[in-house]
Amino acid sequence: MKRIWICLLALLVLAGCGDPGDVAVTTVYETDDPPRATLTAERDAYDPSVETVWCVLSYEGEGEPLEYGASYWLDVREEDGTWTQVPLAENTGWDAVLYTLPSGEKQAFPCSLSMFDYDFSGGGTFRVVKEIGDQTLTAEFTLTDGAAISAETPYGFGPMEDLPENWDTAEAAASGAVVFTEAGMENADAAETFLQKVSLGIPSQLRTLQNYYESWPMLIDVIYENDSFRWRMRTGGEITEKRFSYVVTDGTDVYLSNGADWDSTERYDSDKAFLLPSGSGGDLVPRAQELMADQTAGSTVRYRIWSADGVWDASLTETPTEFGVGWQRPGEGSSGSLYDLGDWYDEAPAITDIAWQADGTLRLTCRLEAGGVQTFDFDPETGYLTEALCGYPAAE
Repeated sequence: MKRIWICLLALLVLAGCGDPGDVAVTTVYETDDPPRATLTAERDAYDPSVETVWCVLSYEGEGEPLEYGASYWLDVREEDGTWTQVPLAENTGWDAVLYTLPSGEKQAFPCSLSMFDYDFSGGGTFRVVKEIGDQTLTAEFTLTDGAAISAETPYGFGPMEDLPENWDTAEAAASGAVVFTEAGMENADAAETFLQKVSLGIPSQLRTLQNYYESWPMLIDVIYENDSFRWRMRTGGEITEKRFSYVVTDGTDVYLSNGADWDSTERYDSDKAFLLPSGSGGDLVPRAQELMADQTAGSTVRYRIWSADGVWDASLTETPTEFGVGWQRPGEGSSGSLYDLGDWYDEAPAITDIAWQADGTLRLTCRLEAGGVQTFDFDPETGYLTEALCGYPAAE
């Protein structure tokens, strides 16, 4: 592979949390061979208000998996067409992590614009640059005032509350929504794209509109963020909202569920919602089956629910007396712990259901060996389990 570097000032090597320096670098890349790996930005254009640009790395090489670190840098295109490297902001860098990518697969990572010492409000053309072995990969995008993807509309859709109840189906289709009418379905590929992004961990949104002109139109948003799905439906002027953890399939349709696979969905009698109307999601089944395999691989969690605000999650594992509790807030981090009723009781009952209460405690419903049901309340802030009027801290 032939590679030409033209450095107009000096080359700043970005490694770990090194000093970003004040030196700008202009580089030109050229190659004679088709790349074994490619890098693309999720979108071509963004409004300057966005804070994150997601990039997708694809690998079609032969032999060993691709290995690479977390570091990348950002170039801005100058008026004369050359590229100048954007310096890192002070005290920023990347963790020392080694990633592997098998051939034929993809991985995604976010490019955080706040990591760079640059005023992005003026817009422009940029590219994410990543060195992997002997390859220099780039993903180009523009920041343009008024672009559909902005801080207020991160997925290109405005709030459903702002749309008329009888939203025009042609306008809905033009906006990127999947539309169902008596004439059939439009934009079916948007659902496939949504599941592809979910599989890569890219935050995204799917909007569907069902209008058969026989009753109230049904507008549904599915928003994938922070490892959960926020499902919102508007019909007859009323909005219903739920939160789900997984995508599952029964082999015919595709659903949102709190069970990690179909067996778990049925075992825990999980609430669920169609991703697309019944009978119209058959083409999505293979992708949903891949997601179910990923959701259960290397994990004992089989059922997970979220608090209404999407901050706290609770889960049940393959161990009948075990449950997990965690939290996550963007920009603040995340944490979680596993507990077992055996921490409190020598003869612990099997947990059959969990539910978040209005006071922020987790209600555990258990099946007793002698028959009957016992309930407990667990406070995730203190680690106390309450039965009747008694509370006991988890064993160390």
